[in-house]
Parts: sequence; C-alpha cells; structure tokens
Amino acid sequence: MVGPIEKGIKAAELAKPPEGSYEGVDLRTLPKYICFRAALLHNKLTLQYVILILSVFLLSHFVVTRKEVYSLYSKLREKEYILAPGVMDFTPAAPQSVPDSYVANAVVDFLGQLGNVTAGNIEEQYAALSESMSPQLRVKFLAEASSVKTKVKAEGISELLTVTEKEIRTTGDGYYQITALARRDTYVNNEYLGHADEAIGMILQLVPPKSGRRWYLQINSLSRESANSFQAKKKF
Repeated sequence: MVGPIEKGIKAAELAKPPEGSYEGVDLRTLPKYICFRAALLHNKLTLQYVILILSVFLLSHFVVTRKEVYSLYSKLREKEYILAPGVMDFTPAAPQSVPDSYVANAVVDFLGQLGNVTAGNIEEQYAALSESMSPQLRVKFLAEASSVKTKVKAEGISELLTVTEKEIRTTGDGYYQITALARRDTYVNNEYLGHADEAIGMILQLVPPKSGRRWYLQINSLSRESANSFQAKKKF
C-alpha cells in the first residue's frame, strides 16, 4: 500500500527514546554513580595513607622499644660482684650503688694503707693505696710521698693510725665523701714519741668495670690535717 509517506506528502516521524534514557540505560542515575565512585576511590586512597602512616609509626615504635630493651640488657650486664679491698668475700653490686658495708670496709683499708706504715712496708702500703687513686691524684700523691718515704726509712719511723670517728656521706650518684678523725701514734726505733690527732678527708667514686677490673672505689681526693685545724674550719 502506498501511503502519504511514500507519496512524499507527509514527513516520516522518528521515534526517540524516553527523556533521560539511552539504549535502555537511565542516564539520570549517572551523576550519582560518578559521585559514588569518586567517593569510594577517595576513601580507598585515604585508607591507604592511614595504613602507611600507621605502619611507619609502628615500625618506628618497634625500633625505639628494641633499642631501649637492648640498652636495659646492657645495663643489666653491668651488674657484677666486687671484692672489697681487704675483705675476702664477694659483695653484690649494681651500677653506682654498693652496700654501705662495702664502702666502710674500703675506707678502713684505705686509711690503714695511709697511716699504718713502717720503714719496711711504707713502699708497699703507699703503692697499694695509689693503685686505688685517680690518675691525677696518683701522680700528686707519689710526688709528695717521696720525701716522707725517705724520712721514714732513714729514721726508722713507725706510725700507727687508730680511727676514732668516721662519717660516710653519699650523693646518690656513685660518689662518697669520707671524713675520719684518727689518732696517730709515732715510734722511732721502737721508742714512743707521742701521738697527734688528725682529720682525714677523702672523696671516693664508684668506677664502672673496665678491662681487668671490676667495680671498684676510686680515691679522687685525699687530705690530711690536724684535728684542731679541722674543728676550726667546721666552726666557720
């Protein structure tokens, strides 16, 4: 049949899809989908950044804690047993801390090496005492003791030191301040010459272990004066 269209009388009518649709797809939902995908990608990217930051933080925390643990292990390994001078027994010690009895025994031994001397043992006594001194004090002590040793040997002098009072103060960081009041009896060729009262001051430091030595007390300062001079200074 030949109709109006075929005859060219009426233009052909073209069918168009419903508004907002294309090939059966509803284009009105496309903006919402794009926004959803963008938000999803943004969330994933943010999550990746958060995971990366947390990973770096946890790794740093692990490294710091392991370093701290290794440091504590090294501190624990510093704990040793020390042998007090003149005491035939071991004493437990921790860094910068030893029992009061150890310090007291060491002080007695140091004072004995300093004050109980004869012409026959003064070299040995002063040498043993100097081994416990700091390098600076050792040089000074041996230089000053040279004339004393010569006099003791030449005149046959013997001295006996008796400690009458002793005070030990600690600063809590491995240092000890010693003040001792003593009586020094002097003999020359077995003849008693009399006695003198004196005050002896020392500053001791607990020194960490090193090659060939355990924890030990080092004499950093040593002074010796008459008791009267010491009492006069205390008044001021």
